[in-house]
Amino acid sequence: MLVTATDVQNNFGKYLRICSIEPIVITRNGIPQAILSAGGSKPGSSLVQEHVVDYATSPRKDSLLGYRDFIDLTEKSDNRYELIDGVVYQLALPGFSHQRILGDLYIEFWQYFQDKPSCGPFLAPFDIELIRRPLVDYRKPTADDINVVQPDLIVLCDYEKDISAKDTYKGIPLLVVEILSPTNRSNDRIRKLGLYMESGIRECWHVDPKNTSVTVYSFLDNEIQDEIIYKAGEDVYAHSLCFEGLKALVPVAYNTVV
Repeated sequence: MLVTATDVQNNFGKYLRICSIEPIVITRNGIPQAILSAGGSKPGSSLVQEHVVDYATSPRKDSLLGYRDFIDLTEKSDNRYELIDGVVYQLALPGFSHQRILGDLYIEFWQYFQDKPSCGPFLAPFDIELIRRPLVDYRKPTADDINVVQPDLIVLCDYEKDISAKDTYKGIPLLVVEILSPTNRSNDRIRKLGLYMESGIRECWHVDPKNTSVTVYSFLDNEIQDEIIYKAGEDVYAHSLCFEGLKALVPVAYNTVV
């Protein structure tokens, strides 16, 4: 990330937090002068860490990144990030098999929604902002309660009303798809699944090329309502629980590195 010396002086605390995610290159008159990075650990070491969601009204922990600082980070960086409960996760570049599966899924979803103009599939990168509903029931949320994720594939319905003046989507998808890989399995299967369950999304698919399976979850009242696992060799198609007739091939014979 490139920032000016003046910006660092005026927002030093913010950049101290951000430099634990990626190094800050400080410029003067457009020329790099110094690098600000986290001391005592490698830059980026805080990207993967366990964090327990705190619904209390206590002040936000200094080690967590706020929503506005996260937006500043993403606008000034070429990397892709997600923000989940104040913790930033850098997204790895997808591999060939990941993109092949994603392309096949998109075609099948696109064909299904052709005669349903009020809904449609969209591909990553696509920022989705989510707030946990149990938190909303507990206290009034703030900007720093916003989570930002990029599912591989999403289904949006009646979405025109949710497009902001800056051409960003501010609604809640009905369905999200995550293609699991060695670098994102724990994050997608645990952290993001819990977030999706509690944020108003109705359905989530976990496509697992390694185990040639698709797990379909449906959510109700912030809990998993149904969970069905489709395995290659036993099933040809995985079926949506919320959209009748929506189905997609279970991946088989793909490279396991996605």
